[in-house]
Amino acid sequence: MSKEEREEYDQLMQENAHLEEQVNIKQAVIRQLVTDIHTLSQEVEAMYLQQKWNTKDSGQAHPSPEQEAARICRQLQHNPQLFEDVLSQLNQRTAQLTSQAAVLKGELQKYSKT
Repeated sequence: MSKEEREEYDQLMQENAHLEEQVNIKQAVIRQLVTDIHTLSQEVEAMYLQQKWNTKDSGQAHPSPEQEAARICRQLQHNPQLFEDVLSQLNQRTAQLTSQAAVLKGELQKYSKT
């Protein structure tokens, strides 16, 4: 191999190495973009679901359970007579849930015996 051919070969090898480096960089950027797009799509989906299921028909957000409990406590503090109504409703709901649980347990036992 002549000196000129060797220099040309070395130059081509350097260009090849540079191009491989550029390809590797672009592939890394593409992988990062794919990861970022996936993450963003999950965030958008979560926001969409939160907006869909955490709002009333009027567009207002449902209060959190903590906010609702605090509101009920304030209402009971200002109107103690409501306490008996709340307690009665809670007892009724407890009875309903106990009854539903018994029915479901009975149905489950039917399936477990077969």
